[in-house]
Amino acid sequence: MYQWFLAKRYLFSRFITFAALVVVAASVSLLIVIVSIMEGFRSELQARIRGTSSDLKVESTNYIGLRDPDRVHRIVEGVQGVVETAPYVDTIVFSRPDDSFFDSGDLEHRFLRVLDLTPELEVRELRKYISAVDLPGIAALLPRDPRELFSTQWVESRLLKIRERQGGPPPRVTPKPVLVGQEALRRDGLSLGTIIRLTAYSPATQAPKTGDFIVAGYFKTGLYEVDSMTILMERGAAREFLGLVLDDGRETASGLRVDVEPELRSEEGLEKLRAQVEAALHRAGVSFVRTLTWRNERSTLLSAVRVEKAIMSVILGVIILFGGLMMFIILTLLVVEKTRDLGVMQSLGATPAGVSGIFFRIAAALCASGLVIGTLHGVGFALAVNTVQRWITLLTGYEVFPQNVYYIDRIPVRFHAWDLFWIIVPTIIVSVLSSSIPAIRAARKDPVVALRYE
Repeated sequence: MYQWFLAKRYLFSRFITFAALVVVAASVSLLIVIVSIMEGFRSELQARIRGTSSDLKVESTNYIGLRDPDRVHRIVEGVQGVVETAPYVDTIVFSRPDDSFFDSGDLEHRFLRVLDLTPELEVRELRKYISAVDLPGIAALLPRDPRELFSTQWVESRLLKIRERQGGPPPRVTPKPVLVGQEALRRDGLSLGTIIRLTAYSPATQAPKTGDFIVAGYFKTGLYEVDSMTILMERGAAREFLGLVLDDGRETASGLRVDVEPELRSEEGLEKLRAQVEAALHRAGVSFVRTLTWRNERSTLLSAVRVEKAIMSVILGVIILFGGLMMFIILTLLVVEKTRDLGVMQSLGATPAGVSGIFFRIAAALCASGLVIGTLHGVGFALAVNTVQRWITLLTGYEVFPQNVYYIDRIPVRFHAWDLFWIIVPTIIVSVLSSSIPAIRAARKDPVVALRYE
Protein backbone atom coordinates (compact mmCIF):
# COMPACT_ATOMS: atom_id res chain seq x y z
CA MET A 1 0.00 0.00 0.00
CA TYR A 2 2.83 2.40 0.88
CA GLN A 3 4.31 1.89 -2.57
CA TRP A 4 1.39 3.54 -4.39
CA PHE A 5 1.26 6.30 -1.75
CA LEU A 6 4.94 7.15 -2.17
CA ALA A 7 4.78 6.75 -5.95
CA LYS A 8 2.01 9.33 -6.06
CA ARG A 9 3.95 11.75 -3.82
CA TYR A 10 7.12 11.40 -5.89
CA LEU A 11 5.18 11.69 -9.14
CA PHE A 12 3.65 15.03 -8.17
CA SER A 13 6.71 16.38 -6.36
CA ARG A 14 8.36 17.70 -9.53
CA PHE A 15 6.70 19.21 -12.57
CA ILE A 16 9.43 17.78 -14.78
CA THR A 17 8.02 14.28 -14.33
CA PHE A 18 5.09 15.33 -16.49
CA ALA A 19 7.51 16.14 -19.34
CA ALA A 20 7.96 12.40 -19.79
CA LEU A 21 4.17 11.99 -19.81
CA VAL A 22 3.86 14.64 -22.52
CA VAL A 23 6.58 13.03 -24.66
CA VAL A 24 5.04 9.56 -24.37
CA ALA A 25 1.54 10.84 -25.18
CA ALA A 26 2.80 12.97 -28.08
CA SER A 27 4.82 10.13 -29.58
CA VAL A 28 1.91 7.67 -29.37
CA SER A 29 -0.50 10.22 -30.83
CA LEU A 30 1.84 11.17 -33.67
CA LEU A 31 2.52 7.55 -34.54
CA ILE A 32 -1.19 6.69 -34.60
CA VAL A 33 -2.00 9.67 -36.86
CA ILE A 34 0.86 9.06 -39.30
CA VAL A 35 0.46 5.28 -39.48
CA SER A 36 -3.33 5.46 -39.88
CA ILE A 37 -3.01 7.97 -42.73
CA MET A 38 -0.29 5.89 -44.40
CA GLU A 39 -2.47 2.80 -44.06
CA GLY A 40 -5.38 4.80 -45.49
CA PHE A 41 -3.31 5.80 -48.51
CA ARG A 42 -2.17 2.21 -48.99
CA SER A 43 -5.73 0.87 -48.78
CA GLU A 44 -7.07 3.59 -51.09
CA LEU A 45 -4.33 2.95 -53.64
CA GLN A 46 -4.86 -0.79 -53.40
CA ALA A 47 -8.62 -0.43 -53.92
CA ARG A 48 -8.16 1.78 -56.97
CA ILE A 49 -5.56 -0.53 -58.49
CA ARG A 50 -7.88 -3.48 -57.89
CA GLY A 51 -10.78 -1.60 -59.50
CA THR A 52 -8.85 -0.95 -62.73
CA SER A 53 -7.56 -4.52 -62.98
CA SER A 54 -8.98 -7.99 -62.32
CA ASP A 55 -8.37 -10.69 -59.74
CA LEU A 56 -6.18 -12.70 -62.10
CA LYS A 57 -4.71 -12.01 -65.49
CA VAL A 58 -3.59 -14.60 -68.05
CA GLU A 59 -1.37 -12.71 -70.47
CA SER A 60 0.73 -13.64 -73.45
CA THR A 61 4.48 -13.19 -73.26
CA ASN A 62 4.41 -11.95 -76.89
CA TYR A 63 2.94 -8.74 -78.30
CA ILE A 64 -0.85 -9.29 -78.45
CA GLY A 65 0.09 -12.93 -78.87
CA LEU A 66 -2.71 -14.91 -77.18
CA ARG A 67 -4.04 -16.91 -80.12
CA ASP A 68 -7.62 -18.17 -79.94
CA PRO A 69 -8.64 -16.45 -76.68
CA ASP A 70 -12.05 -18.18 -76.82
CA ARG A 71 -10.34 -21.57 -76.32
CA VAL A 72 -8.27 -20.22 -73.43
CA HIS A 73 -11.47 -18.70 -72.04
CA ARG A 74 -13.13 -22.14 -71.93
CA ILE A 75 -10.09 -23.71 -70.25
CA VAL A 76 -9.84 -21.05 -67.54
CA GLU A 77 -13.57 -21.00 -66.82
CA GLY A 78 -13.35 -24.75 -66.21
CA VAL A 79 -11.24 -24.10 -63.10
CA GLN A 80 -13.34 -24.17 -59.94
CA GLY A 81 -13.64 -20.71 -58.40
CA VAL A 82 -13.47 -18.73 -61.64
CA VAL A 83 -16.58 -16.57 -62.19
CA GLU A 84 -15.97 -14.74 -65.45
CA THR A 85 -13.21 -14.16 -68.00
CA ALA A 86 -12.88 -11.55 -70.72
CA PRO A 87 -10.26 -11.11 -73.45
CA TYR A 88 -8.43 -7.81 -73.44
CA VAL A 89 -5.87 -5.94 -75.48
CA ASP A 90 -3.42 -3.51 -73.91
CA THR A 91 -0.99 -1.72 -76.18
CA ILE A 92 0.77 1.58 -76.71
CA VAL A 93 -0.53 3.91 -79.42
CA PHE A 94 0.57 7.27 -80.75
CA SER A 95 -2.13 9.90 -80.54
CA ARG A 96 -2.61 13.33 -82.08
CA PRO A 97 -5.74 15.49 -82.30
CA ASP A 98 -7.38 15.78 -85.73
CA ASP A 99 -4.89 16.09 -88.60
CA SER A 100 -2.10 17.85 -86.70
CA PHE A 101 0.59 15.29 -87.60
CA PHE A 102 3.06 17.94 -88.66
CA ASP A 103 2.45 20.17 -85.63
CA SER A 104 5.38 19.88 -83.25
CA GLY A 105 4.60 18.43 -79.86
CA ASP A 106 1.17 17.01 -80.78
CA LEU A 107 2.25 13.39 -81.26
CA GLU A 108 2.15 11.65 -77.87
CA HIS A 109 2.04 8.08 -76.67
CA ARG A 110 -1.02 6.73 -74.89
CA PHE A 111 -2.11 3.39 -73.44
CA LEU A 112 -4.93 1.76 -75.38
CA ARG A 113 -7.19 -0.64 -73.47
CA VAL A 114 -9.69 -2.66 -75.48
CA LEU A 115 -12.91 -3.64 -73.69
CA ASP A 116 -15.40 -6.42 -74.17
CA LEU A 117 -18.44 -4.56 -72.87
CA THR A 118 -20.60 -7.50 -71.75
CA PRO A 119 -18.21 -8.99 -69.13
CA GLU A 120 -16.87 -5.54 -68.26
CA LEU A 121 -20.33 -4.40 -67.19
CA GLU A 122 -21.04 -7.65 -65.33
CA VAL A 123 -17.95 -7.98 -63.16
CA ARG A 124 -16.00 -4.74 -63.27
CA GLU A 125 -16.55 -1.11 -62.41
CA LEU A 126 -16.72 0.59 -65.82
CA ARG A 127 -20.18 2.02 -65.11
CA LYS A 128 -18.93 3.39 -61.78
CA TYR A 129 -15.95 5.11 -63.40
CA ILE A 130 -18.14 6.75 -66.01
CA SER A 131 -20.57 7.94 -63.32
CA ALA A 132 -17.64 9.33 -61.28
CA VAL A 133 -16.84 12.00 -63.90
CA ASP A 134 -17.19 15.42 -62.27
CA LEU A 135 -16.33 17.80 -65.10
CA PRO A 136 -18.49 20.96 -64.78
CA GLY A 137 -20.93 21.39 -67.66
CA ILE A 138 -19.98 18.05 -69.23
CA ALA A 139 -20.89 15.37 -66.71
CA ALA A 140 -24.60 16.16 -67.06
CA LEU A 141 -24.46 15.70 -70.85
CA LEU A 142 -22.96 12.23 -70.77
CA PRO A 143 -25.16 9.13 -70.73
CA ARG A 144 -24.35 6.81 -67.86
CA ASP A 145 -24.78 3.64 -69.91
CA PRO A 146 -21.41 2.62 -71.45
CA ARG A 147 -23.21 0.87 -74.33
CA GLU A 148 -24.78 4.18 -75.33
CA LEU A 149 -21.43 5.99 -75.18
CA PHE A 150 -19.90 3.45 -77.57
CA SER A 151 -22.91 3.48 -79.93
CA THR A 152 -23.00 4.97 -83.43
CA GLN A 153 -26.27 6.73 -82.53
CA TRP A 154 -24.53 8.75 -79.78
CA VAL A 155 -21.81 9.76 -82.21
CA GLU A 156 -24.16 10.83 -84.99
CA SER A 157 -26.93 12.39 -82.92
CA ARG A 158 -24.85 14.39 -80.44
CA LEU A 159 -21.08 14.33 -80.90
CA LEU A 160 -20.94 15.38 -84.54
CA LYS A 161 -23.38 18.21 -83.80
CA ILE A 162 -21.23 19.33 -80.85
CA ARG A 163 -18.20 19.25 -83.15
CA GLU A 164 -20.06 21.29 -85.77
CA ARG A 165 -21.00 23.95 -83.17
CA GLN A 166 -17.35 24.15 -82.15
CA GLY A 167 -16.37 24.90 -85.77
CA GLY A 168 -14.69 21.57 -86.47
CA PRO A 169 -14.69 20.25 -90.04
CA PRO A 170 -17.06 17.34 -90.66
CA PRO A 171 -15.30 13.97 -90.92
CA ARG A 172 -15.34 12.07 -94.20
CA VAL A 173 -16.37 8.87 -92.43
CA THR A 174 -18.17 8.58 -89.10
CA PRO A 175 -15.37 7.80 -86.62
CA LYS A 176 -15.59 5.08 -84.00
CA PRO A 177 -16.07 6.30 -80.40
CA VAL A 178 -13.44 6.05 -77.66
CA LEU A 179 -13.39 7.17 -74.03
CA VAL A 180 -10.54 9.10 -72.41
CA GLY A 181 -9.81 9.92 -68.78
CA GLN A 182 -11.09 13.25 -67.56
CA GLU A 183 -7.52 14.43 -66.94
CA ALA A 184 -7.00 14.26 -70.71
CA LEU A 185 -9.49 17.14 -71.05
CA ARG A 186 -7.74 19.20 -68.40
CA ARG A 187 -4.24 18.47 -69.63
CA ASP A 188 -4.60 18.05 -73.41
CA GLY A 189 -7.91 19.78 -74.15
CA LEU A 190 -9.59 16.66 -75.57
CA SER A 191 -13.16 17.92 -75.45
CA LEU A 192 -16.27 16.02 -76.52
CA GLY A 193 -16.32 15.58 -80.30
CA THR A 194 -12.58 15.93 -80.74
CA ILE A 195 -11.29 13.56 -83.40
CA ILE A 196 -7.98 11.92 -82.52
CA ARG A 197 -5.78 9.97 -84.89
CA LEU A 198 -4.29 6.82 -83.38
CA THR A 199 -1.37 4.83 -84.75
CA ALA A 200 -0.41 1.37 -83.49
CA TYR A 201 1.29 -1.80 -84.69
CA SER A 202 -0.93 -4.63 -85.91
CA PRO A 203 -0.18 -8.01 -84.31
CA ALA A 204 -1.03 -9.72 -87.62
CA THR A 205 1.21 -7.77 -89.98
CA GLN A 206 3.59 -6.03 -87.55
CA ALA A 207 2.98 -2.93 -89.65
CA PRO A 208 1.64 0.38 -88.32
CA LYS A 209 -2.08 1.01 -88.70
CA THR A 210 -3.80 4.38 -88.35
CA GLY A 211 -7.40 5.27 -87.63
CA ASP A 212 -9.52 8.26 -86.66
CA PHE A 213 -11.66 8.10 -83.54
CA ILE A 214 -13.94 10.56 -81.77
CA VAL A 215 -13.90 11.38 -78.06
CA ALA A 216 -17.32 10.13 -76.96
CA GLY A 217 -16.99 10.51 -73.19
CA TYR A 218 -14.82 10.38 -70.12
CA PHE A 219 -14.07 8.17 -67.14
CA LYS A 220 -12.48 8.71 -63.74
CA THR A 221 -10.74 5.89 -61.89
CA GLY A 222 -8.91 7.98 -59.28
CA LEU A 223 -5.47 6.95 -60.57
CA TYR A 224 -3.85 9.93 -62.29
CA GLU A 225 -1.72 7.78 -64.59
CA VAL A 226 -4.79 5.96 -65.90
CA ASP A 227 -7.03 9.03 -66.13
CA SER A 228 -4.46 11.04 -68.10
CA MET A 229 -2.86 8.43 -70.35
CA THR A 230 -5.44 5.70 -71.07
CA ILE A 231 -7.86 5.42 -74.00
CA LEU A 232 -10.75 2.92 -73.86
CA MET A 233 -11.92 1.32 -77.10
CA GLU A 234 -14.69 -1.21 -77.72
CA ARG A 235 -13.56 -4.64 -78.92
CA GLY A 236 -15.44 -4.47 -82.23
CA ALA A 237 -13.69 -1.24 -83.24
CA ALA A 238 -10.32 -2.63 -82.15
CA ARG A 239 -10.70 -5.71 -84.40
CA GLU A 240 -10.75 -3.46 -87.44
CA PHE A 241 -8.22 -0.91 -86.21
CA LEU A 242 -5.52 -3.31 -84.94
CA GLY A 243 -6.30 -6.24 -87.21
CA LEU A 244 -6.97 -8.67 -84.39
CA VAL A 245 -8.38 -11.37 -86.70
CA LEU A 246 -5.57 -13.46 -88.18
CA ASP A 247 -5.43 -15.09 -91.62
CA ASP A 248 -6.68 -18.41 -90.24
CA GLY A 249 -9.81 -16.71 -88.90
CA ARG A 250 -8.76 -16.89 -85.25
CA GLU A 251 -8.69 -13.79 -83.10
CA THR A 252 -5.71 -12.69 -81.02
CA ALA A 253 -5.54 -10.74 -77.77
CA SER A 254 -3.10 -9.63 -75.10
CA GLY A 255 -4.65 -11.96 -72.56
CA LEU A 256 -7.66 -12.73 -70.39
CA ARG A 257 -8.92 -10.90 -67.33
CA VAL A 258 -10.22 -13.36 -64.76
CA ASP A 259 -12.64 -12.62 -61.93
CA VAL A 260 -13.01 -15.14 -59.10
CA GLU A 261 -15.49 -15.89 -56.35
CA PRO A 262 -15.44 -13.37 -53.46
CA GLU A 263 -14.24 -15.89 -50.87
CA LEU A 264 -11.11 -16.55 -52.96
CA ARG A 265 -10.00 -12.91 -53.26
CA SER A 266 -7.60 -13.01 -50.35
CA GLU A 267 -3.89 -13.02 -51.19
CA GLU A 268 -3.56 -16.70 -50.30
CA GLY A 269 -6.73 -17.64 -52.20
CA LEU A 270 -5.61 -15.86 -55.36
CA GLU A 271 -2.17 -17.46 -55.26
CA LYS A 272 -3.73 -20.91 -54.89
CA LEU A 273 -6.15 -20.29 -57.75
CA ARG A 274 -3.36 -18.86 -59.91
CA ALA A 275 -1.46 -22.13 -59.53
CA GLN A 276 -4.59 -24.10 -60.55
CA VAL A 277 -5.10 -21.94 -63.64
CA GLU A 278 -1.47 -22.36 -64.67
CA ALA A 279 -1.76 -26.14 -64.23
CA ALA A 280 -4.95 -26.25 -66.36
CA LEU A 281 -3.27 -24.23 -69.14
CA HIS A 282 -0.20 -26.44 -69.02
CA ARG A 283 -2.30 -29.61 -69.34
CA ALA A 284 -4.14 -28.10 -72.33
CA GLY A 285 -0.84 -27.29 -74.06
CA VAL A 286 -1.25 -23.49 -73.94
CA SER A 287 2.25 -22.01 -74.03
CA PHE A 288 3.89 -18.60 -73.93
CA VAL A 289 1.50 -17.28 -71.29
CA ARG A 290 1.89 -16.27 -67.66
CA THR A 291 -0.66 -15.84 -64.90
CA LEU A 292 -0.54 -12.87 -62.52
CA THR A 293 -2.64 -11.69 -59.61
CA TRP A 294 -3.46 -8.02 -59.44
CA ARG A 295 -0.97 -7.70 -56.60
CA ASN A 296 1.76 -9.26 -58.75
CA GLU A 297 0.95 -6.79 -61.51
CA ARG A 298 1.57 -3.75 -59.30
CA SER A 299 3.88 -5.38 -56.75
CA THR A 300 6.58 -2.71 -57.07
CA LEU A 301 4.21 0.15 -56.29
CA LEU A 302 2.47 -1.67 -53.43
CA SER A 303 5.82 -2.73 -51.93
CA ALA A 304 7.10 0.85 -52.14
CA VAL A 305 4.10 2.14 -50.18
CA ARG A 306 4.50 -0.65 -47.61
CA VAL A 307 8.22 0.07 -47.16
CA GLU A 308 7.56 3.81 -46.89
CA LYS A 309 5.08 3.16 -44.10
CA ALA A 310 7.57 0.93 -42.26
CA ILE A 311 10.40 3.46 -42.59
CA MET A 312 8.16 6.26 -41.37
CA SER A 313 7.14 4.17 -38.36
CA VAL A 314 10.77 3.42 -37.48
CA ILE A 315 11.75 7.08 -37.76
CA LEU A 316 8.86 8.22 -35.62
CA GLY A 317 9.51 5.37 -33.20
CA VAL A 318 12.68 7.20 -32.15
CA ILE A 319 10.36 9.62 -30.33
CA ILE A 320 9.24 6.74 -28.09
CA LEU A 321 12.89 6.00 -27.33
CA PHE A 322 13.36 9.66 -26.45
CA GLY A 323 10.39 9.44 -24.08
CA GLY A 324 11.95 6.35 -22.48
CA LEU A 325 15.26 8.21 -22.10
CA MET A 326 13.48 11.11 -20.39
CA MET A 327 11.74 8.66 -18.05
CA PHE A 328 15.12 7.07 -17.22
CA ILE A 329 16.70 10.46 -16.43
CA ILE A 330 13.77 11.61 -14.30
CA LEU A 331 13.65 8.37 -12.28
CA THR A 332 17.43 8.44 -11.80
CA LEU A 333 17.19 11.98 -10.45
CA LEU A 334 14.39 10.89 -8.13
CA VAL A 335 16.55 8.04 -6.78
CA VAL A 336 19.42 10.48 -6.07
CA GLU A 337 17.09 13.08 -4.59
CA LYS A 338 15.22 10.61 -2.36
CA THR A 339 18.29 8.81 -1.06
CA ARG A 340 17.47 9.78 2.55
CA ASP A 341 13.85 8.60 2.18
CA LEU A 342 15.00 5.29 0.76
CA GLY A 343 17.41 4.79 3.67
CA VAL A 344 14.67 5.49 6.21
CA MET A 345 12.26 3.08 4.50
CA GLN A 346 14.84 0.30 4.39
CA SER A 347 15.80 0.85 8.03
CA LEU A 348 12.12 0.54 8.94
CA GLY A 349 11.89 -2.81 7.19
CA ALA A 350 11.09 -2.04 3.53
CA THR A 351 12.34 -4.83 1.27
CA PRO A 352 14.38 -4.20 -1.92
CA ALA A 353 11.41 -5.41 -3.98
CA GLY A 354 9.16 -2.90 -2.20
CA VAL A 355 11.58 -0.04 -2.86
CA SER A 356 12.01 -0.90 -6.54
CA GLY A 357 8.24 -1.28 -6.83
CA ILE A 358 7.82 2.43 -6.07
CA PHE A 359 9.73 3.42 -9.19
CA PHE A 360 8.13 0.73 -11.33
CA ARG A 361 4.77 2.15 -10.31
CA ILE A 362 5.87 5.67 -11.25
CA ALA A 363 6.92 4.39 -14.68
CA ALA A 364 3.68 2.42 -15.03
CA ALA A 365 1.61 5.50 -14.18
CA LEU A 366 3.49 7.65 -16.72
CA CYS A 367 3.31 4.93 -19.39
CA ALA A 368 -0.39 4.13 -18.87
CA SER A 369 -1.41 7.79 -18.76
CA GLY A 370 0.67 8.58 -21.84
CA LEU A 371 -0.81 5.65 -23.75
CA VAL A 372 -4.40 6.53 -22.87
CA ILE A 373 -4.00 10.25 -23.64
CA GLY A 374 -1.95 9.62 -26.77
CA THR A 375 -4.31 6.96 -28.12
CA LEU A 376 -7.42 9.06 -27.54
CA HIS A 377 -5.83 12.16 -29.04
CA GLY A 378 -4.32 10.27 -32.00
CA VAL A 379 -7.52 8.45 -32.91
CA GLY A 380 -9.62 11.58 -32.43
CA PHE A 381 -7.29 13.76 -34.50
CA ALA A 382 -7.04 11.16 -37.28
CA LEU A 383 -10.84 10.91 -37.50
CA ALA A 384 -11.13 14.71 -37.63
CA VAL A 385 -8.11 15.35 -39.87
CA ASN A 386 -10.24 16.26 -42.91
CA THR A 387 -12.22 18.78 -40.84
CA VAL A 388 -8.97 20.25 -39.53
CA GLN A 389 -7.46 20.63 -43.00
CA ARG A 390 -10.65 22.28 -44.30
CA TRP A 391 -10.55 24.82 -41.45
CA ILE A 392 -6.89 25.56 -42.13
CA THR A 393 -7.70 26.15 -45.81
CA LEU A 394 -10.67 28.34 -44.89
CA LEU A 395 -8.76 30.49 -42.37
CA THR A 396 -5.38 30.79 -44.11
CA GLY A 397 -6.12 30.10 -47.77
CA TYR A 398 -3.35 27.50 -47.79
CA GLU A 399 -4.46 24.15 -49.22
CA VAL A 400 -2.91 21.49 -47.00
CA PHE A 401 -4.10 18.60 -49.16
CA PRO A 402 -4.39 19.72 -52.82
CA GLN A 403 -6.64 17.34 -54.72
CA ASN A 404 -4.94 17.98 -58.04
CA VAL A 405 -1.65 16.71 -56.58
CA TYR A 406 -2.83 13.67 -54.64
CA TYR A 407 -5.88 13.01 -56.84
CA ILE A 408 -7.95 12.11 -53.78
CA ASP A 409 -10.80 14.28 -52.53
CA ARG A 410 -10.07 13.58 -48.84
CA ILE A 411 -7.25 12.42 -46.61
CA PRO A 412 -7.80 8.66 -46.26
CA VAL A 413 -7.59 7.24 -42.72
CA ARG A 414 -7.71 3.59 -41.74
CA PHE A 415 -6.97 1.99 -38.38
CA HIS A 416 -5.43 -1.45 -38.30
CA ALA A 417 -5.32 -3.54 -35.12
CA TRP A 418 -1.75 -4.67 -35.75
CA ASP A 419 -0.60 -1.07 -36.23
CA LEU A 420 -2.00 -0.13 -32.81
CA PHE A 421 -0.40 -3.26 -31.33
CA TRP A 422 3.04 -2.32 -32.67
CA ILE A 423 2.68 1.18 -31.26
CA ILE A 424 1.42 0.26 -27.78
CA VAL A 425 3.61 -2.78 -27.05
CA PRO A 426 6.98 -1.10 -27.84
CA THR A 427 5.92 1.86 -25.68
CA ILE A 428 5.29 -0.48 -22.74
CA ILE A 429 8.60 -2.30 -23.31
CA VAL A 430 10.57 0.96 -23.49
CA SER A 431 8.90 2.20 -20.30
CA VAL A 432 9.73 -1.02 -18.41
CA LEU A 433 13.35 -0.99 -19.55
CA SER A 434 13.82 2.71 -18.79
CA SER A 435 12.55 2.23 -15.22
CA SER A 436 14.48 -0.97 -14.52
CA ILE A 437 17.92 0.55 -13.91
CA PRO A 438 16.75 3.33 -11.52
CA ALA A 439 14.48 0.84 -9.68
CA ILE A 440 17.28 -1.71 -9.27
CA ARG A 441 19.67 1.02 -8.17
CA ALA A 442 17.19 2.23 -5.54
CA ALA A 443 16.66 -1.34 -4.27
CA ARG A 444 20.41 -1.82 -3.81
CA LYS A 445 20.85 1.29 -1.68
CA ASP A 446 22.57 0.51 1.64
CA PRO A 447 20.50 2.19 4.38
CA VAL A 448 23.67 2.86 6.43
CA VAL A 449 25.36 4.62 3.53
CA ALA A 450 22.14 6.44 2.65
CA LEU A 451 21.75 7.86 6.20
CA ARG A 452 25.45 8.46 6.96
CA TYR A 453 25.38 12.16 6.24
CA GLU A 454 21.74 12.82 7.12
